Amino acid sequence: MKGCPDRILAAIDEYGREKAFLMNVGTEKGQIVSKVISRAKPKVVVELGGYIGYSALLFGDALRKAGGQKYISLEVSPIFASVSAALIGLAGLCDTVEIMVGPCRDSLQALSKTYSGRGLDMFFLDHAKVEYTNDLKLCEELGLVSQGTTVVADNVSRNPEYLEYVRASGAKKRMAADNNKRLTMCHESDMSLGRPDLRYETSVVHSIEPTGEPVSIWMSSSPVSTNRSTGCSGDFILLGE
Repeated sequence: MKGCPDRILAAIDEYGREKAFLMNVGTEKGQIVSKVISRAKPKVVVELGGYIGYSALLFGDALRKAGGQKYISLEVSPIFASVSAALIGLAGLCDTVEIMVGPCRDSLQALSKTYSGRGLDMFFLDHAKVEYTNDLKLCEELGLVSQGTTVVADNVSRNPEYLEYVRASGAKKRMAADNNKRLTMCHESDMSLGRPDLRYETSVVHSIEPTGEPVSIWMSSSPVSTNRSTGCSGDFILLGE
């Protein structure tokens, strides 16, 4: 298996089928994201929620084949991160995949110091679903998500707050941001306000989970600045049930 990401991924899939369910993106949805990487050819990809490294293996390999530079995996659990690091080393992807261990928002703040002043090419969101909206807003505030960034979010169909945010108009986002700003002024809060000038346009594609359960993939064309007349410059893709 050494130096062969595909064989390692196949072994993980087999274990998930035969032994115990694993919370991985799986082959079907994984192929969709891999094709996005192949088409968009991002230089830097960041994932929120690395788990045991399945997506870092799959998408890190796809990124390397597409000529990319770095796949950065954010994982809060040192135990999961250590498993991921071992698999990444076995696959021979240490030159491409970097693992950051710690709370997601702390890691995003650290990334903003390295990538200050430019939006990153692509994000994959697959961590705690209740944190999707707030963390996306933080990425917007830090300039990590901007016009031209591709974002992929897994399992969001039952996340109404998130879907409402990415579907909202600029005016609705500004109103919500103003209300949230007043709340944060009255109470100490880690609430992010985002960038109301970024909007997302969605469509739906169908896929299946590793369990074989049918799912809908919400695909949205890009963060687009609402004060510009330009067309879409990136993609926003929502993978969900």
